[in-house]
Amino acid sequence: MKRRIMVLIMLVFLLVQAYSFSVHPYVHDEQPFDSEQELSKMDFSKPLAQNQLDWINTCTISLVTIGPGDQLYAWFGHSAIIVSQPNGQRVMYDYGIFDTSQKHFYLHFAQGRMLYSVFASNADWRIDDAISEERDAKEIELNLTPEAKFTMIRFLQNNAKPENNTYLYHFYKDNCATRLRDIINAATGGQFRTWAENKEAGGTYRSLTERSMAHSPVISWLLNFLQGPSIDYPLNHYEEMFLPESLFQGVQDFTYADGTPLAKKIMILNDTNGKNIRFIPYTKNVNYDAAFGFAGLILGLLSLFLLKHGEKHLLSRRLWALFNGTILLFLSVIGTLLLFMMTLSNMDMTWFNENIVFINPFLFIGCFKAFSLFFKQEKSTGSLLHTYKIFSVLTVILVVAKGLYPTQLIQDNLNIILFLLPMYLVGFAEKNPKFSSRK
Repeated sequence: MKRRIMVLIMLVFLLVQAYSFSVHPYVHDEQPFDSEQELSKMDFSKPLAQNQLDWINTCTISLVTIGPGDQLYAWFGHSAIIVSQPNGQRVMYDYGIFDTSQKHFYLHFAQGRMLYSVFASNADWRIDDAISEERDAKEIELNLTPEAKFTMIRFLQNNAKPENNTYLYHFYKDNCATRLRDIINAATGGQFRTWAENKEAGGTYRSLTERSMAHSPVISWLLNFLQGPSIDYPLNHYEEMFLPESLFQGVQDFTYADGTPLAKKIMILNDTNGKNIRFIPYTKNVNYDAAFGFAGLILGLLSLFLLKHGEKHLLSRRLWALFNGTILLFLSVIGTLLLFMMTLSNMDMTWFNENIVFINPFLFIGCFKAFSLFFKQEKSTGSLLHTYKIFSVLTVILVVAKGLYPTQLIQDNLNIILFLLPMYLVGFAEKNPKFSSRK
């Protein structure tokens, strides 16, 4: 009878997982102001009148790059465009403005409907603000034709108008850096993109962002857990420029077909190198699979020790139950969050996430059993251990499937599997899943 129940539970599991993988979340909302679409309407080579030519020759356009800050959203740095005008005014066009007081902001965030804005503000004040936060700041004056400069300024001014300044943010494909990347590409007549798409980046969205998150293993693990296979495809250099530092390097390295460099002048506005203020993003891909595997092994061995010791000692029994209940509560919550994001969210980077197979709301069953043991409502460990057995089998099946179909199941989640599998395998360690009543 127990075996039939176990098989039934596994079948329900598999059906739920199949549903999670096959369901198609609702389609993306229409972009309020599609940058590339609007740029395609602009003529960056249109001849200028003499008065326009005289004015634009006294203006400069620069790309400013701000280094990482302390808040999570600032870990990846920031990009903006500065237009310096003849009257000495320097205007910064910033595509990274969001407002947490916005109506339903956090609900929209969870649904993947993050509305960001572009604002025109005083550039010197914004740079001074970044320097006061002890963040790196550097500026590249762009070498553009007068016609391209004039049209770029017109586009930026139009985009900053209240009726045009809101857009649907996407962390990888439509952010503060990609918007500027596309504008610069249009200003170079498409040469920038052609050049960059022929250069490999040497990484994926996941591996490149991991360079700026590796200093915080817990947040890195959690954010990697929530994101699926769509961020694990190899990138070209143009796609890599979703990161401000990559955009800066791309602009610095690019030359036109005639050999003229795009970077006219490079200015270091603030350099924190050597001050040890905060983390420094890695310049190469990092891999902590072994570290997470070792941590998972320690958790598994500790659970096994408390389980065996709990057969004779009440304190160890309750510690084992509390230990597992706490971990399962955390996993159940993030599994529920993942299921929500996969099925009811526009965050496409969470869709078809393999992790739902072995971390999902069904873990609440094991969590409930663990806390029941802790509060002495039952003595048998059977239900909890059976839960572990089911999840360990599902995890192993996924690992085997990834080995058989590596080009289809490309999600980079080995560190998550290595971290949890040892604990799940404890379910096979107890032949007589019942604690003794002795203290």
